[in-house]
Amino acid sequence: MIIPVVLANLVSLAMLLPKIMVTGEVVGANLQAIFYRQGNVVTILGPFIFALITGYVLAREYSDRTINQLFTYPVSRMRILTAKFFVIFTLIVVTTLLSCASVIIVGVVKAFEGAASFDTLTSGMFMNLTVCLLAFGTIPLAAAVSMVAKNVIPTMVLGAFASFVTLILELGHGMKAILFPWATPYLLVREFGEGFAQTGANPYTGTAITILIITFIVSLLFCLIYYHKSEVHSGS
Repeated sequence: MIIPVVLANLVSLAMLLPKIMVTGEVVGANLQAIFYRQGNVVTILGPFIFALITGYVLAREYSDRTINQLFTYPVSRMRILTAKFFVIFTLIVVTTLLSCASVIIVGVVKAFEGAASFDTLTSGMFMNLTVCLLAFGTIPLAAAVSMVAKNVIPTMVLGAFASFVTLILELGHGMKAILFPWATPYLLVREFGEGFAQTGANPYTGTAITILIITFIVSLLFCLIYYHKSEVHSGS
Protein backbone atom coordinates (compact mmCIF):
# COMPACT_ATOMS: atom_id res chain seq x y z
CA MET A 1 0.00 0.00 0.00
CA ILE A 2 2.89 2.33 0.75
CA ILE A 3 4.25 2.12 -2.82
CA PRO A 4 1.36 3.79 -4.71
CA VAL A 5 0.72 6.20 -1.83
CA VAL A 6 4.31 7.49 -1.79
CA LEU A 7 4.70 7.57 -5.58
CA ALA A 8 1.38 9.33 -6.18
CA ASN A 9 2.14 11.99 -3.60
CA LEU A 10 5.68 12.47 -4.92
CA VAL A 11 4.36 12.91 -8.45
CA SER A 12 1.79 15.43 -7.20
CA LEU A 13 4.40 17.43 -5.31
CA ALA A 14 6.89 17.25 -8.20
CA MET A 15 4.33 18.79 -10.54
CA LEU A 16 4.20 21.86 -8.29
CA LEU A 17 7.74 22.73 -9.34
CA PRO A 18 7.77 25.60 -11.85
CA LYS A 19 8.35 24.67 -15.48
CA ILE A 20 10.26 26.84 -17.92
CA MET A 21 8.81 26.91 -21.43
CA VAL A 22 10.84 27.28 -24.62
CA THR A 23 9.92 30.96 -24.65
CA GLY A 24 11.43 31.35 -21.20
CA GLU A 25 8.04 31.74 -19.52
CA VAL A 26 7.67 30.08 -16.12
CA VAL A 27 4.49 28.04 -15.88
CA GLY A 28 3.16 26.19 -12.86
CA ALA A 29 1.09 23.01 -13.09
CA ASN A 30 -2.65 23.44 -12.71
CA LEU A 31 -4.74 21.39 -10.32
CA GLN A 32 -6.38 19.42 -13.13
CA ALA A 33 -3.01 18.22 -14.44
CA ILE A 34 -1.90 17.20 -10.95
CA PHE A 35 -5.05 15.13 -10.42
CA TYR A 36 -4.46 13.48 -13.81
CA ARG A 37 -0.92 12.38 -12.93
CA GLN A 38 -1.98 11.21 -9.48
CA GLY A 39 -4.82 9.21 -11.03
CA ASN A 40 -2.37 7.69 -13.51
CA VAL A 41 -0.17 6.35 -10.71
CA VAL A 42 -3.09 4.81 -8.82
CA THR A 43 -4.76 3.21 -11.84
CA ILE A 44 -1.49 1.80 -13.20
CA LEU A 45 -0.11 0.40 -9.93
CA GLY A 46 -3.55 -0.44 -8.55
CA PRO A 47 -4.12 -3.75 -10.40
CA PHE A 48 -0.86 -5.18 -9.06
CA ILE A 49 -1.08 -3.76 -5.53
CA PHE A 50 -4.75 -4.62 -5.04
CA ALA A 51 -4.30 -8.13 -6.44
CA LEU A 52 -1.36 -8.61 -4.07
CA ILE A 53 -3.49 -7.47 -1.13
CA THR A 54 -6.25 -9.85 -2.20
CA GLY A 55 -3.84 -12.76 -2.47
CA TYR A 56 -2.37 -11.98 0.93
CA VAL A 57 -5.79 -11.80 2.61
CA LEU A 58 -7.10 -15.02 1.02
CA ALA A 59 -4.19 -17.26 0.02
CA ARG A 60 -2.27 -16.95 3.28
CA GLU A 61 -4.97 -19.02 5.00
CA TYR A 62 -3.93 -21.90 2.75
CA SER A 63 -0.17 -21.38 2.74
CA ASP A 64 -0.10 -20.99 6.54
CA ARG A 65 -2.53 -23.91 6.87
CA THR A 66 -4.90 -21.99 9.10
CA ILE A 67 -7.82 -22.63 6.74
CA ASN A 68 -8.58 -25.83 8.66
CA GLN A 69 -9.21 -23.95 11.88
CA LEU A 70 -11.05 -21.16 10.08
CA PHE A 71 -13.60 -23.55 8.56
CA THR A 72 -14.33 -25.16 11.93
CA TYR A 73 -15.44 -21.89 13.53
CA PRO A 74 -19.19 -21.60 14.25
CA VAL A 75 -19.43 -18.82 11.66
CA SER A 76 -20.89 -19.02 8.16
CA ARG A 77 -18.27 -19.28 5.43
CA MET A 78 -20.17 -16.64 3.50
CA ARG A 79 -19.78 -14.24 6.43
CA ILE A 80 -16.07 -15.00 6.59
CA LEU A 81 -15.60 -14.41 2.86
CA THR A 82 -17.73 -11.25 2.97
CA ALA A 83 -15.60 -9.93 5.83
CA LYS A 84 -12.43 -10.62 3.84
CA PHE A 85 -13.80 -8.76 0.81
CA PHE A 86 -14.78 -5.87 3.08
CA VAL A 87 -11.21 -5.72 4.41
CA ILE A 88 -9.83 -5.69 0.86
CA PHE A 89 -12.22 -2.91 -0.19
CA THR A 90 -11.28 -0.89 2.89
CA LEU A 91 -7.59 -1.21 2.03
CA ILE A 92 -8.31 -0.09 -1.54
CA VAL A 93 -10.15 2.98 -0.28
CA VAL A 94 -7.41 3.83 2.23
CA THR A 95 -4.69 3.42 -0.40
CA THR A 96 -6.49 5.59 -2.94
CA LEU A 97 -7.42 8.34 -0.50
CA LEU A 98 -3.93 8.53 0.96
CA SER A 99 -2.45 8.69 -2.54
CA CYS A 100 -4.36 11.91 -3.25
CA ALA A 101 -3.68 13.52 0.14
CA SER A 102 -1.11 16.01 -1.13
CA VAL A 103 -3.07 17.04 -4.22
CA ILE A 104 -6.19 17.62 -2.11
CA ILE A 105 -4.26 19.74 0.39
CA VAL A 106 -2.70 21.72 -2.46
CA GLY A 107 -6.11 21.99 -4.13
CA VAL A 108 -7.75 23.40 -1.01
CA VAL A 109 -4.97 25.99 -0.62
CA LYS A 110 -5.13 26.96 -4.31
CA ALA A 111 -8.92 27.14 -4.23
CA PHE A 112 -8.92 29.55 -1.28
CA GLU A 113 -6.20 31.61 -2.97
CA GLY A 114 -8.30 31.78 -6.12
CA ALA A 115 -5.67 29.94 -8.19
CA ALA A 116 -7.95 26.92 -8.69
CA SER A 117 -11.67 26.26 -8.69
CA PHE A 118 -13.52 24.28 -6.07
CA ASP A 119 -15.24 22.43 -8.93
CA THR A 120 -11.91 20.95 -10.03
CA LEU A 121 -11.15 19.97 -6.43
CA THR A 122 -14.48 18.23 -5.88
CA SER A 123 -14.25 16.56 -9.30
CA GLY A 124 -10.80 15.24 -8.41
CA MET A 125 -12.06 13.85 -5.11
CA PHE A 126 -15.02 12.24 -6.89
CA MET A 127 -12.64 10.77 -9.45
CA ASN A 128 -10.62 9.06 -6.70
CA LEU A 129 -13.74 7.68 -5.04
CA THR A 130 -14.86 6.30 -8.41
CA VAL A 131 -11.44 4.68 -8.87
CA CYS A 132 -11.98 2.85 -5.55
CA LEU A 133 -15.33 1.48 -6.67
CA LEU A 134 -14.26 0.46 -10.16
CA ALA A 135 -10.98 -1.05 -8.95
CA PHE A 136 -12.97 -3.39 -6.70
CA GLY A 137 -14.69 -4.82 -9.78
CA THR A 138 -11.76 -7.12 -10.60
CA ILE A 139 -11.03 -8.16 -7.00
CA PRO A 140 -13.24 -11.30 -7.06
CA LEU A 141 -11.27 -12.54 -10.08
CA ALA A 142 -8.01 -12.11 -8.19
CA ALA A 143 -9.66 -13.81 -5.21
CA ALA A 144 -10.72 -16.75 -7.37
CA VAL A 145 -7.14 -17.22 -8.57
CA SER A 146 -5.92 -17.09 -4.96
CA MET A 147 -8.42 -19.71 -3.82
CA VAL A 148 -7.75 -22.14 -6.65
CA ALA A 149 -3.97 -21.76 -6.56
CA LYS A 150 -3.89 -21.57 -2.74
CA ASN A 151 -0.85 -19.35 -3.21
CA VAL A 152 -0.22 -15.63 -3.59
CA ILE A 153 2.25 -15.94 -6.48
CA PRO A 154 -0.30 -16.61 -9.30
CA THR A 155 -2.30 -13.63 -8.06
CA MET A 156 0.85 -11.49 -8.18
CA VAL A 157 1.45 -12.60 -11.76
CA LEU A 158 -2.13 -11.72 -12.70
CA GLY A 159 -1.79 -8.31 -11.06
CA ALA A 160 1.56 -7.61 -12.71
CA PHE A 161 0.15 -8.53 -16.14
CA ALA A 162 -2.93 -6.34 -15.56
CA SER A 163 -0.77 -3.37 -14.47
CA PHE A 164 1.50 -3.76 -17.50
CA VAL A 165 -1.41 -3.82 -19.93
CA THR A 166 -3.04 -0.87 -18.16
CA LEU A 167 0.22 1.07 -18.44
CA ILE A 168 0.39 0.46 -22.20
CA LEU A 169 -3.25 1.45 -22.64
CA GLU A 170 -2.92 4.65 -20.63
CA LEU A 171 0.19 5.66 -22.54
CA GLY A 172 -1.91 5.42 -25.69
CA HIS A 173 -4.57 7.77 -24.20
CA GLY A 174 -7.25 6.04 -26.29
CA MET A 175 -10.89 5.90 -25.27
CA LYS A 176 -11.03 2.14 -25.81
CA ALA A 177 -8.55 1.61 -22.97
CA ILE A 178 -11.36 1.41 -20.42
CA LEU A 179 -12.70 -1.78 -22.07
CA PHE A 180 -9.91 -3.68 -20.30
CA PRO A 181 -11.50 -4.40 -16.87
CA TRP A 182 -8.41 -3.39 -14.86
CA ALA A 183 -8.18 -0.13 -16.84
CA THR A 184 -11.84 0.82 -16.38
CA PRO A 185 -10.91 3.04 -13.36
CA TYR A 186 -9.08 5.21 -15.91
CA LEU A 187 -12.51 6.34 -17.14
CA LEU A 188 -12.72 9.54 -15.08
CA VAL A 189 -8.96 9.98 -14.77
CA ARG A 190 -8.73 10.48 -18.54
CA GLU A 191 -11.13 13.42 -18.33
CA PHE A 192 -8.49 15.35 -16.38
CA GLY A 193 -5.96 14.94 -19.20
CA GLU A 194 -5.36 17.51 -21.90
CA GLY A 195 -4.23 17.52 -25.53
CA PHE A 196 -5.69 14.13 -26.49
CA ALA A 197 -6.62 13.38 -30.09
CA GLN A 198 -9.95 11.93 -28.96
CA THR A 199 -12.06 14.29 -26.87
CA GLY A 200 -15.60 14.47 -25.57
CA ALA A 201 -17.73 11.87 -23.83
CA ASN A 202 -16.31 8.38 -23.96
CA PRO A 203 -18.63 6.25 -26.17
CA TYR A 204 -17.32 3.03 -24.64
CA THR A 205 -18.38 3.84 -21.08
CA GLY A 206 -21.51 1.66 -21.11
CA THR A 207 -19.72 -1.30 -22.64
CA ALA A 208 -16.78 -0.99 -20.26
CA ILE A 209 -19.02 -0.85 -17.18
CA THR A 210 -20.99 -3.84 -18.46
CA ILE A 211 -17.81 -5.89 -18.97
CA LEU A 212 -16.62 -4.96 -15.49
CA ILE A 213 -19.96 -5.87 -13.88
CA ILE A 214 -20.03 -9.23 -15.67
CA THR A 215 -16.44 -9.91 -14.58
CA PHE A 216 -17.36 -9.00 -11.00
CA ILE A 217 -20.56 -11.07 -10.81
CA VAL A 218 -19.22 -14.21 -12.52
CA SER A 219 -15.99 -14.29 -10.50
CA LEU A 220 -17.83 -13.46 -7.26
CA LEU A 221 -20.29 -16.32 -7.79
CA PHE A 222 -17.36 -18.64 -8.44
CA CYS A 223 -15.71 -17.49 -5.20
CA LEU A 224 -18.88 -18.00 -3.17
CA ILE A 225 -19.50 -21.49 -4.56
CA TYR A 226 -15.84 -22.55 -4.32
CA TYR A 227 -15.45 -21.25 -0.76
CA HIS A 228 -18.70 -22.87 0.32
CA LYS A 229 -17.76 -26.28 -1.12
CA SER A 230 -14.11 -26.26 -0.02
CA GLU A 231 -13.13 -29.20 2.12
CA VAL A 232 -12.28 -28.55 5.75
CA HIS A 233 -8.84 -30.08 5.26
CA SER A 234 -7.95 -27.93 2.22
CA GLY A 235 -4.35 -26.79 2.36
CA SER A 236 -3.26 -29.34 4.97
